[in-house]
Amino acid sequence: MALTSGLSRGQLDEFCGALAAATGLSVEPVGVWYYHRLLEAMDVGHVDVAWLPPILAATAMIRGLAVPFALPVRGGVTSYSTALFARHDSRYRDVRDLVGVRAAWVDRQSASGYLLIRAHLRALDVDLDRAVGADRFTGSHEEVAQAVLEGSADVGASYVHLDPADDRPLRAAWGDAPVRVLAYAGPIPADVIARSRRLDDKAQRRIERALVSGQSPRLRDASRVLLGADGFALTRPGHLDAVAALLPRLDEHALPRATSWPRG
Repeated sequence: MALTSGLSRGQLDEFCGALAAATGLSVEPVGVWYYHRLLEAMDVGHVDVAWLPPILAATAMIRGLAVPFALPVRGGVTSYSTALFARHDSRYRDVRDLVGVRAAWVDRQSASGYLLIRAHLRALDVDLDRAVGADRFTGSHEEVAQAVLEGSADVGASYVHLDPADDRPLRAAWGDAPVRVLAYAGPIPADVIARSRRLDDKAQRRIERALVSGQSPRLRDASRVLLGADGFALTRPGHLDAVAALLPRLDEHALPRATSWPRG
């Protein structure tokens, strides 16, 4: 089981121990510093199961390096959307109105707070060099919302959870404040548990049962500590399609160096 740096090795060790006990498989923790190293490790067979963010998961799936099979569940949901929004009284009513705006983003690596909404705007034929006059990176979704609401930014990008029945925003970084959403993109899985193409189907099914159906108290606690997950759900067909469709339109730095999208 592998993940990138930033979390406690002790937490990863405990999760792997709990997963091994629940499946009867040998599960060894592996930590890597860079995402492209993780994909390389899956490609050559050094890693069988990995915890991947959505852009990396879609990249690995498209390249045939990994098969997503489980999704962490948090607050009852497995995915979200990304939105570009303005104040409710803004003069900007449509993405075609954007010329030289002050834009607030989370950071350059944020899927929902920068990368995917920009790729979506390109898909809508928005010229981002013309549309955005100044970038501001706030470091958090809440500060993006604050910048827009207080007027120091004209537009901002952040996550939003939509009601599947009518696409009404249920939860968003801007809370209950009235805003005007100019564009949505998604759905986007927050993250994905994926297996290498080298891992056999029998082992995958044992892991699936342990995570989704028969989660032991120890594995449930370890999942909550390491992944912040209340549980897991199986991936559905097409779950990564929205992200995969945007990969060719991502900013150049968004994809791992070893897996840069071919451009012609």
